[in-house]
Amino acid sequence: MSAISPTFFDIRGAPIRSLIWSFACLVPVVAAATGAWLTALAGAGCVILALLPKAFTRVSGLRFPDGLCTGVLVFCMAALLLGEMAGFYGRFWWWDLGLHVVASVVLVQVGAALVLLVTAGGRPRTAIWILATLAFGFSMMVGACWEIFEFTIDGLFGTNAQRSGLPDTMWDLVADAVGATWGAWAVNRRLTHGSAPPGAGLLPGWMTLNPIVYPDWPEWSVEGRAPRGLAR
Repeated sequence: MSAISPTFFDIRGAPIRSLIWSFACLVPVVAAATGAWLTALAGAGCVILALLPKAFTRVSGLRFPDGLCTGVLVFCMAALLLGEMAGFYGRFWWWDLGLHVVASVVLVQVGAALVLLVTAGGRPRTAIWILATLAFGFSMMVGACWEIFEFTIDGLFGTNAQRSGLPDTMWDLVADAVGATWGAWAVNRRLTHGSAPPGAGLLPGWMTLNPIVYPDWPEWSVEGRAPRGLAR
């Protein structure tokens, strides 16, 4: 198992991550100095949300894969600063859909990790594709709950989160399904063949870092083969 950087921001030896965090921390400062308080609040919110995994680690002792906090930060900036503040949702029709796809890919891995809690990371009694299907369902459930949340706040506060109404909701769900399908395939591929398609790296990293929760999770071989003992 490779060593995990002990730094709070996980940026030592990662210049790109360091630049991202520096930029993110600079945004609310500059925005506040120029009187753009809403942008400053959004920028500060992005940083706070991105640090929540680190705060959770401090409380629980559970560890997250390197780069996760930076990934959360980039996603939040893309959604809040660029999407809302800079108007990218209106300028680029695909911006919101792309964020839905990315979120769904990650949520599939969360769903797979939850399913594997039942076996403590050990061999499931069923085929891996069933696990991937359950993870797909978890991702779609979260996506559907988000659309209900948007519908609710629009009705209560007169906001325009759903924009065009039903078409926006349905295209968001389509994007969720695309991301969840890719994520489920990537998880299945990772667990059955040991390959690493984009969208499958967080799951084995999370389980390997937390043997107290997944004591039966087998180590990956140096050659990159599938973990021993997992059914296909």
